[in-house]
Amino acid sequence: MKDLSVKGYIKRILLVVFGLALSAYGIGMTIYADLGLAPWDVFNQGVALQLHKHFGIDIMMGTVSQITCAFIIIIVLLLKEPIGISTILDTILFGGFLNFFMKHNLLPSTEIYAVRFVLLGAGFVIWAIGVYLYMQPQLGAGPRDSLMIAFAKRNISVSLARNSTEMFALAVGWLCEGKVGIGTIISVFFIGYILQFVFKIVKFDATKIKNESLFETARILKKHIF
Repeated sequence: MKDLSVKGYIKRILLVVFGLALSAYGIGMTIYADLGLAPWDVFNQGVALQLHKHFGIDIMMGTVSQITCAFIIIIVLLLKEPIGISTILDTILFGGFLNFFMKHNLLPSTEIYAVRFVLLGAGFVIWAIGVYLYMQPQLGAGPRDSLMIAFAKRNISVSLARNSTEMFALAVGWLCEGKVGIGTIISVFFIGYILQFVFKIVKFDATKIKNESLFETARILKKHIF
């Protein structure tokens, strides 16, 4: 049973924020493992590199993620798919946390090749735990997940929509000189299993989630405040 009180919403939002921070740290670890990036991170890095190379614009990967997610939200809204508080927080905070961790060198790194695989795997696990914490409050899906749902409602399978968008991001990122390597292959083939494993450990069934839209949350809070 979801706590629909004001205090309950504060706790749920804080859990979302913590989950986003944790997932950003996990992704940061996979970046610093320097074995190749996940598809969207290849895109973020590639775009950042090209903006610096051709326009002299210094922009961090997290900022590229924020801008990309903002554009995705516009597409989602045009497709008339509702968004929630978590959708907005994901867009702003995930990239912000990632920038913070990278800028202040708070992520582990090593030159030892074998240990870099350990960092890569640990990063994906930490990311998955963060995703669980972020999804648990049921305050809306992330921008990319919302786009998948919008496509699914138009008779496009979730797997096809997810794979197509990730392959598009990977292709663009690779053309923009984003780092592709063994870590990219591991991400494509195993990240879903890692997420599923973490969900199984914490006994979390993502199929039973009923996310609140921004309007539903506003309506509920309005009753408490007014």
